[in-house]
Amino acid sequence: MTSEQRDPNTDTAEPAAAEPAAPSQPTFEQRMERFGQEAGAAGERFGRQAEAAADRWSRDPAVSGAFSAAGVAFGLILLALGLWFLADITLGMNLPRVPWGDLWPLALILIGLVVAARGMTRRA
Repeated sequence: MTSEQRDPNTDTAEPAAAEPAAPSQPTFEQRMERFGQEAGAAGERFGRQAEAAADRWSRDPAVSGAFSAAGVAFGLILLALGLWFLADITLGMNLPRVPWGDLWPLALILIGLVVAARGMTRRA
């Protein structure tokens, strides 16, 4: 049997119908390029959503008025403790010894006072 088929009406030779080509799989580089494009688009969408949320929150008086002296005081206390340990341990400065094991209940009391004070100011 030949690869050509003859049409009895025309007497001309036609090539045999070729099998449909299997769809080619994308290469690794093509898949990675597509992944990069999709990740970039997702990052752009996320950035736009984050900017929109930040704009909404900056206009909300409840959020912009959330600045509290208690938060600033807590941050300053943490900063002071960090500087104390930096000077004492890292820099080797001769600072007075503080009995930290005896002071932790004081930290719990201060945290409780801050929480109570913030709770009272929100109701007022």
